[in-house]
This record gives sequence, C-alpha cells and structure tokens, in this order.
Amino acid sequence: MSSARENTPAQNLLASLFFLAVGAAILFVGFKINNSPADCGGETMSAGDTCVSYSGSHQTGSNNLDEQKSENSTSANWAFVVGGLVILASACGSVAALRDMSGSFR
Repeated sequence: MSSARENTPAQNLLASLFFLAVGAAILFVGFKINNSPADCGGETMSAGDTCVSYSGSHQTGSNNLDEQKSENSTSANWAFVVGGLVILASACGSVAALRDMSGSFR
C-alpha cells in the first residue's frame, strides 16, 4: 500500500513556471557568455595573450585569444541547448497542468 500523495494541478503549474524561469535564466547566461569578450580570470584578453589554467599547483591547460573565444562560444551553445530544453519541458508541463486544472472545474 502506497501512501504517496500526488501533486495538485496548481502545484504542477507552479513547478512548471519555476522551471520555466530557470530555463530563461540559463538562456540569459548563454547570451551573456556569447556577447562578452574573451577573458581570463576576469580580465579581457587581447591578441597575443595566453590564458593559463591551473588546478592546485598543476597547469591544466592554456588558450590563446581565439581558443578562448571558441570555448566561450561552446559554453554559450550548451547554455542555449539546455535552457531551450528546460523551457520546452516546462511549457509542456504547464500545458498539462492547465489542462488538468480546467478538467477539474467541470
């Protein structure tokens, strides 16, 4: 015998709207990354600069300006994909919750 209770349609709608906002925030971060200049440690890079990454005392990598721009572009693209999928799933959840709500008032 299961004692788990199901969420109401209103709770489902609130959860969907919350995740819609999360998806929008992820998209916003993607646009910020995409529109910002390449930087290293918070400082804007220019031609000839090299950004060196460390983990502890070990060097883990280095990027020139073009490589750093490419990494930023890749990060922005991932944010667009993840944010878009979260928004799509949230919209589907919202539609389902609204359909359940309208059915419960009949």
